[in-house]
Amino acid sequence: MTSNTTNNMFVPQYNILDDSAVQEKNAPVSLVDKCPKVIASFIDTYGYKPDFIAHSPGRVNLIGEHIDYADFSVLPLSLERDMLCAIKVHDLKENNNPSITLANKDKQRFAGRKFDLPLDGSPINIDPSISDWSNYFKCGLYVAQLYLKEICPEKYNVQPLNGMDVFCQGDVPVGSGLGSSSAIICAVTLGIIRANMGHGYRIPKADLLRITSVAEHYLGVNNGGMDQAASIYGQRGHALCVSFKPELKATPIQFPTMSLDWDIEFIVADTLVEVNKYDTASTNYNLRVVEVIIAANILAMHYGVVMNYDLSSNIRKGNLRDFMNAYLGLHRSQVKFEINDSIESRINQLELMLQLTEECLGDKKNGHTADEVSKALECSKEEFTREYLMLFPIRFQMLKIYKRAKHVYSEALRVIKTLQLFEETNEQTKTNNYTFYHQFGELMNGSQRSCDELYECSSVEIDKLCEIALNNGSYGSRLTGAGWGGSTVHLVPNGPNGCNVEHVKNALIEQYYKLQYPNITQEVLDNAIIVSKAAPGSCIFEC
Repeated sequence: MTSNTTNNMFVPQYNILDDSAVQEKNAPVSLVDKCPKVIASFIDTYGYKPDFIAHSPGRVNLIGEHIDYADFSVLPLSLERDMLCAIKVHDLKENNNPSITLANKDKQRFAGRKFDLPLDGSPINIDPSISDWSNYFKCGLYVAQLYLKEICPEKYNVQPLNGMDVFCQGDVPVGSGLGSSSAIICAVTLGIIRANMGHGYRIPKADLLRITSVAEHYLGVNNGGMDQAASIYGQRGHALCVSFKPELKATPIQFPTMSLDWDIEFIVADTLVEVNKYDTASTNYNLRVVEVIIAANILAMHYGVVMNYDLSSNIRKGNLRDFMNAYLGLHRSQVKFEINDSIESRINQLELMLQLTEECLGDKKNGHTADEVSKALECSKEEFTREYLMLFPIRFQMLKIYKRAKHVYSEALRVIKTLQLFEETNEQTKTNNYTFYHQFGELMNGSQRSCDELYECSSVEIDKLCEIALNNGSYGSRLTGAGWGGSTVHLVPNGPNGCNVEHVKNALIEQYYKLQYPNITQEVLDNAIIVSKAAPGSCIFEC
């Protein structure tokens, strides 16, 4: 079987009844393993069959942490853990009072919900002060409706969306840093568009990414779009280089081919410390966003450059990528290397930025007070508070500008060096397994040290999992996702009979999980440890 659209620009559609779909090169395993169970659960819940299932996977970020919102490239891959939304559409002609009914397989954690759709076609209200899983559904609904108004204004500006019954089933661990919120938002957005535009509408991947990348902003979380890009563009056998300048896009990067007896595997291990990004944003995620914005503006002031930043951004202050571009544009004739998009030039650019960071901010390695920052920005404390500290709700004692800027530039450099390693390894006629694993692992380990020491987003549990894995066969171990809990990712060579993978897994179980959680069940363990290769991205299963 082939997908309903063979054009890689569009979200693929599959016929779930076609057994030959198993042979589809990039069809998710969910097609045969999970969808029949989701359909059965939908029928048990609603008494009839769904029309289709929207699928979007979680993701693990291999390297490039907390640099997406500074517009530097990152390197994630899609997981074989996903969100499936089975949907039955109730056409407006059949129902003049459209509503959406939500059900979830995990009824204890995610209770059922029902809400009416505004009859005048206005968007549904989202209250970010209420922590409820249905808010993530509403984010997907909200951006999908805006998109429908964009492509069919004559229809959706004046009438409501179709009502529907929805059954959600996901196995991306919540709060684990593996993109569970993005998986549901992408699946919901895809499902809402399909439910209203019909079976024949081909949804461009670029459009789905554009609208979902800002969906969580309506919950007060200023994410950068990496999670959505990985979920939508996932491809077997490839990582994804997600870039943000000059536009948000995902480019598949093929993993090097190992010798016949070896393969590239990643173990994703959840600390089981759940982190709610919204509840902790003021001291964690959003505070870091503000700190790196301040760092960019201090550097720009110090070096006398004017940043040209995206006027469509909801944060019109510029970031560390904007500063780099402005500085290099001003001093193009003075730098000692050619400025272009080659890997060598990008390495030189980032190494220069690290030098400038040290020169400008290195005398305040332990942090700046608000008074010191306002002085560096040559503005009053009142102006600084109004222009920077009210971008998002944040709380702090010291603003650690130097550490945050150094992490961003050094982490961006590690991503480029990883791309260089992949490129050089793929060009070799015979891959040296040990050399590749060792070099890639060192880059991952350097990322973890930076996240721990400079960005301060690691935790005791993350550090322990990384230590155990490295002592038992992992070449590279680091946190993945926002941090402060959540998950870790480990580069483990899968040798004959998977011996290395099993050894690392058993060490994690015995030395972390059974000690940290003595009463842990096998079901929790099975969800906590994922052995992963790259999986396909978002798609529709027609029932």
